[in-house]
Amino acid sequence: MTAVLLTSPPMSHQGASAISLSRISRSKLAETVAKQLLDEIRSKDLQPGTRMPSERELMSALGVGRSTIREAVNGLALLGVLDIRHGQGAFVANPDAGLSMPHAIGAALSRGVTRDLFEARRLVEVHVARLAAERRTDTDLNELAQCLSDHERAIAEGTSGVSPSVRFHVAVAEAAHNDVLLSFVISFAELMTERGELLEAKPGYREWEIGQHRSVFEPIRDGNPEQAAQRMAAHLDAVIPYHESLGVE
Repeated sequence: MTAVLLTSPPMSHQGASAISLSRISRSKLAETVAKQLLDEIRSKDLQPGTRMPSERELMSALGVGRSTIREAVNGLALLGVLDIRHGQGAFVANPDAGLSMPHAIGAALSRGVTRDLFEARRLVEVHVARLAAERRTDTDLNELAQCLSDHERAIAEGTSGVSPSVRFHVAVAEAAHNDVLLSFVISFAELMTERGELLEAKPGYREWEIGQHRSVFEPIRDGNPEQAAQRMAAHLDAVIPYHESLGVE
């Protein structure tokens, strides 16, 4: 039986008390949705095995997009509150999961987004680095070098290096000269930017990151496709723990 949930007003752009989606990041919005779902589950004392409303019903009730709903539901599943049964939907598993853990929802959402983000990035960016080493032009190399230079200057001046950091990954994709792969990397850029601002607050991260980018640049510059792919893969693997820690703090 589907539970009757979400009796509070939908989230929308209209109304003085509505949450403004333009001023809230997707990750924060997903956390808000997850908390509201959890509050509803607990306040209505829904028992394990109770089926949750469908994605479409939740989208209509909350006025948010499918990706936000999925992120929220997946986060609650990682926390152990929900059980996702493919082809059937989401079901209440343990409403009390994570009660003793502060910021548990944020941590679960961070793990879920990190898993999906890096699964996609590893599939795309490793091959992109390989192609960049094969196809880069002098113009491409100049752009990559400029990204590194701008990043180094930002670190020296104590200003944000997020923009040149993200631009470096996009520039690697541009050097691969494949518009479809480039579009994939650009699609990651918003989340990379959002998370980059938080990652930079971690001691030593800025210097570590620029070193990682230099290690990826060198084989691209030298025309070594396999080493470029290996170093991009190593970089993506090494940065995952930083991302996973964001929802915990």
